[in-house]
Amino acid sequence: MIIPIALALLDFAPVFFLSLGLFFLARLVDRLDSRCRSMALSGFVLVMLGALAGACSNLALAVSGEAIPLLQTSLYVFCGPGFTLMAGALFRGWATVQGHSPARDPWIAPTGISWLFLLAALYLEASLGGDAWKTALVGFALAGCAATCLLAAVLGLKRQLHMAAALFILNLGAMIVVAGMRSLISQSVWIQLLDELLSLAAQSGFAFAAWRVAAEYRARVGPTAET
Repeated sequence: MIIPIALALLDFAPVFFLSLGLFFLARLVDRLDSRCRSMALSGFVLVMLGALAGACSNLALAVSGEAIPLLQTSLYVFCGPGFTLMAGALFRGWATVQGHSPARDPWIAPTGISWLFLLAALYLEASLGGDAWKTALVGFALAGCAATCLLAAVLGLKRQLHMAAALFILNLGAMIVVAGMRSLISQSVWIQLLDELLSLAAQSGFAFAAWRVAAEYRARVGPTAET
């Protein structure tokens, strides 16, 4: 029983680094396009709450043998919309760096896409049952994570931050591998340990890369904005 609890506690470490990285990206968005500040912060909060809920559910499962359905569901429901909002905010930041300033409300596309997937998941759960709705929302979250990582990598490359850009891409690859391990491979203590260590390494790199890119844009953009 001690090993499953230890692995469940270890699950909180990647959540911390993921949240830290998204916080740095939200700060970056604020510097590039302050109109998207609330959207980026909303994305950060949704992903943090979803990931934290999932970690708490895993801990409850390790301690009592039963997961908490509400917390488990929150992981799937919050992460996709959260990453989509963050990706939308980063896209507007990238557009600002490119010299464009779209006038359209930045909330429209991410919110519409999020509701589309949430309603589709609800339909799948009602019509098919099983885990079809979870699969749809996991795919949605991975797509949002991919967009977030790719846009952050592009912003890093704009400042010649090649290592940061590579870390964003490696994070995306690791998340795809972890999702595959959790859904396709029979779980054992060693598989779970490999899963946790891979997640921890990926999210640590993500947090460092996000800090590095945000710091570089602060150094270049901040003084100009203040003058």
